[in-house]
Amino acid sequence: MPFNDIVAVSGLLLTLTTFMFNLAWPRLHEALELDEKQSGPLARKRSRGKVLGVLLGCAVPLTCAFMALFYVNLPAAVRIMSTSTLDLWDFDVDRTLYVLVVLALLVFALFNLGLAVRLVGKWRRLH
Repeated sequence: MPFNDIVAVSGLLLTLTTFMFNLAWPRLHEALELDEKQSGPLARKRSRGKVLGVLLGCAVPLTCAFMALFYVNLPAAVRIMSTSTLDLWDFDVDRTLYVLVVLALLVFALFNLGLAVRLVGKWRRLH
């Protein structure tokens, strides 16, 4: 598989996972904004269930998807960075874009991991 195809596939996978994140964002945001000082055990139980559902249905799968994509693409990115030289005027656009896509995957993985950790904290505080 030529390198251009690898860059295209990686970019497509990043686009798809980002699209999935955008679809899940309203649910994630709603769960993070739930009031922790609810009165009544039934309301708290309902909120715990909602937070747990969003955690297991949105945050964890997205985190795993971004981490898996980052992990799969990391060796090639490290190989590119270790064999390339820094040149501001004469650089390979495909290889540079590939490394930037891998860095974007890392950022999204860490962001989603942070959301998952915040949701776990919210779930624990609702007990």
